[in-house]
Amino acid sequence: MQRIRETLARLTRASSRESRDTSHGPRLDRVGRTSSSAGSSRERILYSADGKGPCILHDGVQNGEEGIDIVFVHGLFGSRLGSYTKGGVCWIRDLLGQDLPNCRIISWGWSSTLSTGDAFAGQSEILLADISRVRSGTRRPIIFIGHGLGGLLIKEALVTAALSRIYGAHAELGNIYPRTVGCIFLGTPHVRSGKRTLGECVAATAVLSPSMPAPQLLRALRGSNQFLETLHSTFLLVSRDIKVICIREKLPTTITASIDMIQDDNGVELGTGTVQTMVPKDAVVYDNFNVTKDELPTNHLDLCRYKSRDDAGYIKILSHIQKVTSGPSQAEIEAQEPRNQDILNALHFDTMMERELLIDPAYGQTCEWILSPKVSPFKSFLNAKDPVLWISGKAGSGKSTLMKYAWKSEEMRHELRQGWAKGGELVMARFFMFEGGNRIQKTYEGFLRSTLYQILSTRRELIKVAFPSFFDCSWPPPIQFTSTTNLNQGFYSLFAHMSEKLRMVIFIDGIDEYRIMERKDHYEPGDIEVQYDKEEGDESWGRSKWRTDSHTEIAKLINSMADKDVIKFVISSRELPVFEEAFANFPRIRLQEHTEKAIAEYIAGRLDDEAPGLPDTVNLCAELAHKSQGDILWARLALDMVIDGSLRTLRSTLNSLPTRLGGTEGLYMKMIENLKPEYQNDACRIFHLVLRAQQPPSIITLAFADQGHLDRYHNVLKVVQDTKRPFTKESLQQLTDSMHRRLRICCVGLLEAESKLAPDTIETARRVVFNHQTTKEWVGRRDVWKVLPNIHPVDDFDLDFSLLSGCVRHLKAFETIQPPVLTWPNVRFRPDAWLIVANALRYAERIDGEAKNTEIYAQLLDELDASNQRSWAAALNNHTPLVEDPDWYDRKLPELLKKHWAGFEPMEAGKSPKRKDFLSLVVQANLVQYVQYKLHQLDEASRGRKAQELLVYVVSPKGDGFSACVSLSGDYLDFHHDMPDSRLLDVLYEAGADPRDDPQVWLRALKAGRHYFSRGSATMTHLMETYASKRLMLNRERWVAAVKSLLAHGANPHIELQVQTPSSAEDNHSSKSTTVTAIDYIRETLEGEPEYAIDLLQLETMMGRRPSVGLAR
Repeated sequence: MQRIRETLARLTRASSRESRDTSHGPRLDRVGRTSSSAGSSRERILYSADGKGPCILHDGVQNGEEGIDIVFVHGLFGSRLGSYTKGGVCWIRDLLGQDLPNCRIISWGWSSTLSTGDAFAGQSEILLADISRVRSGTRRPIIFIGHGLGGLLIKEALVTAALSRIYGAHAELGNIYPRTVGCIFLGTPHVRSGKRTLGECVAATAVLSPSMPAPQLLRALRGSNQFLETLHSTFLLVSRDIKVICIREKLPTTITASIDMIQDDNGVELGTGTVQTMVPKDAVVYDNFNVTKDELPTNHLDLCRYKSRDDAGYIKILSHIQKVTSGPSQAEIEAQEPRNQDILNALHFDTMMERELLIDPAYGQTCEWILSPKVSPFKSFLNAKDPVLWISGKAGSGKSTLMKYAWKSEEMRHELRQGWAKGGELVMARFFMFEGGNRIQKTYEGFLRSTLYQILSTRRELIKVAFPSFFDCSWPPPIQFTSTTNLNQGFYSLFAHMSEKLRMVIFIDGIDEYRIMERKDHYEPGDIEVQYDKEEGDESWGRSKWRTDSHTEIAKLINSMADKDVIKFVISSRELPVFEEAFANFPRIRLQEHTEKAIAEYIAGRLDDEAPGLPDTVNLCAELAHKSQGDILWARLALDMVIDGSLRTLRSTLNSLPTRLGGTEGLYMKMIENLKPEYQNDACRIFHLVLRAQQPPSIITLAFADQGHLDRYHNVLKVVQDTKRPFTKESLQQLTDSMHRRLRICCVGLLEAESKLAPDTIETARRVVFNHQTTKEWVGRRDVWKVLPNIHPVDDFDLDFSLLSGCVRHLKAFETIQPPVLTWPNVRFRPDAWLIVANALRYAERIDGEAKNTEIYAQLLDELDASNQRSWAAALNNHTPLVEDPDWYDRKLPELLKKHWAGFEPMEAGKSPKRKDFLSLVVQANLVQYVQYKLHQLDEASRGRKAQELLVYVVSPKGDGFSACVSLSGDYLDFHHDMPDSRLLDVLYEAGADPRDDPQVWLRALKAGRHYFSRGSATMTHLMETYASKRLMLNRERWVAAVKSLLAHGANPHIELQVQTPSSAEDNHSSKSTTVTAIDYIRETLEGEPEYAIDLLQLETMMGRRPSVGLAR
């Protein structure tokens, strides 16, 4: 936000400067060589004392939008003409205009006095204002070409223009950004190089200027490292649809300076006062989808000086300019459609509309008041400039129902089109947050994916505007498409390019249910645990630091996104202090002030339908509505109790109803107290099974889990009994019907099974969820269950065992409804079936090491393996190819039947991880106790072979792709991205594994380190984008522990391995292979990581090398 505020302030200054310049008349130098004498006179203008600002060297465009503007920005101490002149030829004036006739060539000059605060901000303001003035009245595309530090001015100007565009400030300046189609950087440093910071690389570039900079300037540039890093990261965000070409020199430049002055490790001192140096080569290029890298066999100054058309440098740069200016052909446009669908598929997730579908529609006319200008500010908000309308209300007051009603209102859309959005393109989206759902339903990622999917699925032409760089790469992309960083870039790209026309309205329901899940592991348990220190108001539902921080974050996000003229938010939440402060200046609807009449209407309607003939209905409705205090959930639950009770006790029932929902004396407690003691215990167990579940369980999984894992009369696993009595569709229907009754009777309707959303899913389609967020919060309180004398305490270990059993039994029953294996277009497990497998292994991970009866625990997992293998074989044998394929029966089927189901995980991106058997999967799931038990069951020879086979799974991840379950559930964690528990190594060594028997184990373990220590690693990016640094740090610690363990057991530190390093070729994806020893590879991996300095010392000592790192004292 600080960056944004500073940028908008500079925009104001730049806009003011432009206005002043315009009022005094434009000052444009024009140089066009019509004759030698004319050219000479015009050159004198360029070399005058005021050789700054824009100078038009060639103007071959006609009036209108045809053609292109090419803007050149020279480097430090350069000039508008001299920087591009060699042998008397100024190529940007004398050559380029003839080869690109339909263009306007502008050379912009700038002062070399850079401020020490933010070194390039002031000059970029002037650049932005000048080019905006020159381009007044035209929308032609622009290419910027910058030499040396001039490239940094271009980056800063484009960042400033982009933020202007996004936030709707000074549109005349911001309009430069969406017209920019390309940037060519000649020897411009973008990133750090080796141990040198970006600031040091920029200073090293500055000394290559025509004049030597003063020491003070070099110190200022080195000290601007943080500013420069921020500039580059922001430029990456705004430049995804701009074609970027980075060209670096291959030859050093000879300058007059001391080696101490340039502080360059690569500098070569030739003699007294003479040094050869160049821009740090790794700093000049960077990797991205839209970036092309190139190099020229010349020095830094000659990168932008060519004396003829035959000059190799001129030929290359002309080619790059022509490639940037060429638009897509019709065939290319048509070819984009499959990629459009790929992107939409990646954005979609199955539970996107789940919460909205669970919300009951408004009863009768109970919500119509919101559209009445006499009682509600809603319509006036639709026509006003206010960016946010806050609908607040107590827990259970009907906010979601009202939001759903307002969202579906055609009158609301008509009002927007005729008012605020008139003349623009109205796009709308909604997101109903759901704390009781899976992870993605309550996070920023879920909001972005849902919003982008809704917008782009109806406006497919905007897909390339939002995600341009993903049209020029392979699919699946090498990075996780659904990372928050990428989604955020896509969201803001829409504003940056469409703000002239786009008018966006977004409804967000339940922002108090937002959670910062990706940083949850940053908090201590005490910060997450809910405290109940208030008895009244919405805070009585509990508070925690983590929740409060989540509420603060979503409030800031909404405020930052609403800081634009082209977006409106309608949001709803409880009345929490965080929101009271954040939205104090926006219009607001306090729901409980409007709902008493609507609640009375709702009660009257239900009484007419469900209890006709009830006496004194009018007074009953009024009394219940008054006691509800605007809480529609309270009214619904209270009415259920009244209707289900006896008419003779109606008055006493009504008088005994608590006026609040939660707490130890609220309506929820009253409902549980009214149950029989045995039902109270059943309710407690079912509630806690759902709370303990990895994600909301399906009704089938919950029904099995509710039965427990063991038949205590016969001391036999329930899943074993299932083998003797296979399931049928009828028996499964009876099971789910019975569970529905238990939810209704024992759980008094506070838990409910979703309606089936899709015909081809089981696990996600019939999930059991709490009927309201307040229910989940109340059930999770420890104190409420202590009040009930007949409740048996629940044990987390027993709950996990029951949930594991429920998953295994569900998998055995899965094929009763549909095969768990898909055979088209390729053979793989169904994502919803694999999700049950994954949940089972997560429950097993909780149990592992704690199970007192290892045999029972192992038998349960064995049943999972055996059942899936039987289903695998059955699905393959029952498959009939769509077209006649003799090869299927002769070769493919026999080969597949020999393979194990664990190796066919359904993938969203990449290939399924290779797994030979179930043990290779459970190793990745960290089931140490189970692996040890299974190995001990083998004879000594078999045990050693199996341990050796598993060793490679323990020391390195086995795949780089992403499971299809990620998009299915939103909170799925891949097994193959994480280093397994290092305790497994001791288990395998004890069983006979030896790293010396297979050098590939050691080599793969070494290479695994780059997954967690390299910024270019897709795995590291995935870890950082999902569960933040704690999970990444755990992987790093396990990798270091594995390397130490392998060395201690004889791994060869001097073995050589082949590694791929980036090539200097123009091809972005090219690399070259180099050979390095293990000891050097480890040092390169850990070097520069302060947290692992001691580990590196220990490792180098273990490998027999004198430590090469020092420790700060």
